[in-house]
Amino acid sequence: MSKVVLSIPYGDYVIDAKDAVMLCEALSKAERYQEKYRSSGGSTHHVYPVDGAVFNFRLMTTEQYNMYKLAGKPKED
Repeated sequence: MSKVVLSIPYGDYVIDAKDAVMLCEALSKAERYQEKYRSSGGSTHHVYPVDGAVFNFRLMTTEQYNMYKLAGKPKED
């Protein structure tokens, strides 16, 4: 079976709870991938088991979601 390297930028995202469960189930089967650059030149590639939790989530009420959605994207100070 073909594999994919999934890179998700740092940050928090809001998705439906059922989709979060699906994502957590998929990530629980994932392995870590890392490319290490070497000062001697070139790089090495590594695939290895995940050590501990790699994600977390918290529930948000509909009221919270609606209120936070109204606030929109924060302005840069």
